[in-house]
Amino acid sequence: MKRVWIVAALLLVGAASQAGTPTRQAEGNGWAPLPDEIAQVLEAKAEAYRQQARGFSCTERIRRTRYDNDGAGREKSQDYDYLLVTDPNLPGGFRGLRTRPGSSGRRERRVDLPFPDPYLWSQIFSPTVRSTLRFQVGQWHTTPWKLAIPLSWISSAPAGEGKRITEWSGVAEVEYRTGNVLKVVARPNFQEDRILAELERFLTAFRVLGFSVAPPPEGLEMEVDFGFEHDGLTYPTRVELRTFRQVHRGQRRITSRRVVEYRDYRFFGTRVRVEVPPFTYRPSPPDIE
Repeated sequence: MKRVWIVAALLLVGAASQAGTPTRQAEGNGWAPLPDEIAQVLEAKAEAYRQQARGFSCTERIRRTRYDNDGAGREKSQDYDYLLVTDPNLPGGFRGLRTRPGSSGRRERRVDLPFPDPYLWSQIFSPTVRSTLRFQVGQWHTTPWKLAIPLSWISSAPAGEGKRITEWSGVAEVEYRTGNVLKVVARPNFQEDRILAELERFLTAFRVLGFSVAPPPEGLEMEVDFGFEHDGLTYPTRVELRTFRQVHRGQRRITSRRVVEYRDYRFFGTRVRVEVPPFTYRPSPPDIE
């Protein structure tokens, strides 16, 4: 069985600063296409991820909790055997196939999650997805275990069911040695603008017995951790999706929380060598006024 050996040396020189701080100003507002010296490396890395998309299975645990007045209710949990399969009719060309543990794949279980299958975030830097986004490149900084560079992105695609990467905007943390995805933090496109408009209506609406007749705006925030590393690639280990109500400026109340965990990875199939060019991008130091 051949193995994928990913060769990626990232040479980053610069002072560390807070994650997400842009270092290149372009198009008047700081958002621009990804610099070529970054795009070439991460495009090759995305292809390496795509080659291995059907080369593993794992256990998926979905936990749901609802909140009432900031108090957590009873948690519901379900385990599945999880496998990515090809489906050209779905975003990214893959979908998660889920079966009950021990069923040997005899009966598929349909699970509707309002976000992309987490492995698809490895394709955010593929040419098809990347060409629709605009980026800001931050300064490298240390995480608890890695040295990373944050790549913030925005998308102008309408937010629908949330299954497509392009329906979300946020920041991806990329490991400086390998170009592997470490973490993604995202929210639906245009969410902040919508919440501000709806919050103004909520705060100024007529009130009966102290309660506004207009509902408070609701929103989503999501984090995806790629915490498992195998043979030169990282794999998703945890997704947390929080639903909240914006009850005042700067004040949110969590209404539900969904956590999806991936563990017990098992690998199979033939591995193909994917060459990744060296990462020569050097972020410039932030401007000092």
